Amino acid sequence: MDNTERFLRHNAWAARVLLERCRSLTPEQFHQRFEIGPGSLHDTLRHIISVMRRWANRIADRPPGKPLEETPTPHTPDELLVLLDEVNRELQDVVARVAREGRFDEMMRVEFTPECFSRGTAFVHVITHGAHHRAQVLNMLRRLGVTTLPDLEAIEWELRTRAGG
Repeated sequence: MDNTERFLRHNAWAARVLLERCRSLTPEQFHQRFEIGPGSLHDTLRHIISVMRRWANRIADRPPGKPLEETPTPHTPDELLVLLDEVNRELQDVVARVAREGRFDEMMRVEFTPECFSRGTAFVHVITHGAHHRAQVLNMLRRLGVTTLPDLEAIEWELRTRAGG
């Protein structure tokens, strides 16, 4: 496994762990508003998945598509888990193709800035963006009184997934 695959697998695993943890919450807790990030567990986790999809499209030179945040119907944790799996496969395919073609240093332009940056930097953005918002999710869970918070570190990921967990 190369490091791009390692980053992507960890990123999806950490989001999955949080969504699975949210299954035990009431719908009210899952949608409770906080003055943190996008504002609720639901909105933050949906945002993470939306950004993964939109950046996969951008890196692949496709239009980013409509943000999931514009979807008026809320999602359950299980529905978001299905979306996460779909979007992560898509992102993995795009990143693998860019790596295979040696295009990480190729410059790209996106719709929200006149500046150009590399496809590799866009990939790094997806990963660091996920980590930033996962920390917000952990903070929201803590504020809800959840005392057993998951360890989302990369070492924990490797130990758990290597052992089949």
